[in-house]
Amino acid sequence: MAQTVPLTKFSAFVSGESKAEDIIFNLTDAIASAKIPAADGSFVENKWEKVYESRADLWVTYQELKRSGVQGKYKHTDGKLYDVLKIASSLPELTKMEDESSLIDEEGYLREVDSAFGNRETGKKIQVRSFDYVDSEGSTQSVTVPGSLIAIIPDRDTRWGVKVYLLKQVYTKKNGVKVDNTDWNEFELITEMPRDWDYALSLSGYKLRVERNRTYTNGNYNYYDQQPVLASKYSFTERYYVADPTNYTTPKVVLKATPDVPEGISARNFFIMFTQPQNFRGGDYNYFDCQHGVGFIGRLSKGDPSLTYKGICNPSTVSPGSTPVVLDQTAAEAVYEQWNDPEASQLYTPPMISWEKDYDGVTELISPASHFFYGRNSTVKWLPNKKRRPDYLVNYHISINNDRAAVVIEGDPSPNIHGYYRNFGYFGKIVPFNDHDHIGNFGLTVGMGDLNQELTGYTKTDILTELNPGKYAQYGEYTSNGMDSVSLLRTRGNVLYQAHYPAFITQLPNYPNVGSIPRELSKLVLDKDGFQKSLWTGKYHASPVYLVHQAEGYRGYMDGVVAIYDQNLVNLDELIVDTEIPKDNSNPAAGNWTEVYKFFSIKSPMNFFKQSPAPDQVTIAILKEIK
Repeated sequence: MAQTVPLTKFSAFVSGESKAEDIIFNLTDAIASAKIPAADGSFVENKWEKVYESRADLWVTYQELKRSGVQGKYKHTDGKLYDVLKIASSLPELTKMEDESSLIDEEGYLREVDSAFGNRETGKKIQVRSFDYVDSEGSTQSVTVPGSLIAIIPDRDTRWGVKVYLLKQVYTKKNGVKVDNTDWNEFELITEMPRDWDYALSLSGYKLRVERNRTYTNGNYNYYDQQPVLASKYSFTERYYVADPTNYTTPKVVLKATPDVPEGISARNFFIMFTQPQNFRGGDYNYFDCQHGVGFIGRLSKGDPSLTYKGICNPSTVSPGSTPVVLDQTAAEAVYEQWNDPEASQLYTPPMISWEKDYDGVTELISPASHFFYGRNSTVKWLPNKKRRPDYLVNYHISINNDRAAVVIEGDPSPNIHGYYRNFGYFGKIVPFNDHDHIGNFGLTVGMGDLNQELTGYTKTDILTELNPGKYAQYGEYTSNGMDSVSLLRTRGNVLYQAHYPAFITQLPNYPNVGSIPRELSKLVLDKDGFQKSLWTGKYHASPVYLVHQAEGYRGYMDGVVAIYDQNLVNLDELIVDTEIPKDNSNPAAGNWTEVYKFFSIKSPMNFFKQSPAPDQVTIAILKEIK
């Protein structure tokens, strides 16, 4: 048997449907699990591999800040907050104004006098040096009164209607360990102050009269009236924590491709990444983003991301685009310390993605995001929800071999007959004209939606290179956006992610929106209703889709994809091509290899055919099988 092999590579063909929220995962699964046939009826190794898959995550990180002048607050057993006061440090040094003798007696008491002249004592006094108390373990503890922290608590059972307590500034960690602290607004009751303090701090302004006298000298009276402030509100510099804007990742999946290369050339790995746009609380289920690059490294998340905010922040404030409001400072501090401790066991480790770096050691070798659309928003004014739902279906058809995946996706028209697209995407290698074109021969193109803010969230200004230099001009002014051109990894001159444009056989370039065709040529524009199958051959004529760089010229053509006029054909029609290559040179009865292409009427206002000789006339057919 002298079996031959057709010029076109055998491909698997997969059709299916997916919920919009799962489309990127189901597409990659379909590509990576496809059974690629061989000429002898067996299957070749599928070299596509899913190397990374992550779902959406939300997590919160925190900053440690400080603010001065914070009023101390003590939470009593009644659940109420009371101002913390600090006893004046100068009380033991008080002296009489008349002769500067000490106002403090030998036992450390400061005595009150009445309002009459003569320093007449009222019988009330307060200890201003120190006192002892017995703690919960039965040990006697001594307290230095000046500078002590106290709180005045209403108490109807006491003579003066209040009771004064000695406090200590503390901090209770998340694990329950309590430590002395001076920058946390937490206070612990130690013991009652001596009862004389109940009276003294019930006085207006916390002022106690300790001297009231007058003397007569040289015909003049000298008056002495001293009422020191016993305590004042305690303020301090507080350490506190605020949340950063909510961190989030959207669903991502990465495919590794290892295209076939001629013998003697080392195979190389390339990567395609699909990303679902932000989908928390009513995200976008009209499209997903596509990128290609080299040197991908990915680390999946570990742990439970909700542990970084659950019970710590107001849950209604934890969402993309918002900054969470911290409710539990202690819990926030615990997460902050753990996050910033490289030795700590983390509650959650976010996913990490990196790509090979360019020569500058900074720029990652990944293409700008290209938007692959299958649906659009409704414009019906009275509809309460104009967006497509995550559970709406998306149909897909994929032609797969180890060099490339040609994909057609179509949104479900049921919700809105005008609100869906049928779009084409190509991922991988093209068939090169130069046998050595393999190092930079990998790329993508996808179809976009309407450039209308209301319909898709995008306008023309969002994809123009000159208006988005940070996104689409990282690699020069001809960087491809992957939507109105094909983005290939490297040119022959080693320029990254440059735009390549389609070329194909057509009878007359037709640009209906640009001027008018000269009268002499107008008859060459074929009739839309009558034209398609040739009366001379009885066949439909299609063309390879060549790719051209504006400086380097023709580079190659798309594998298993042909351009064909969208006239008098029905979507999903099958086109049969007789290759005229015998299956077996020694057995003519075996017949010729036949290629079957699936025709798709592409319905999208933005795709790489818009930069072609017939932007509104031509669509595609992709290889279904060779038999």
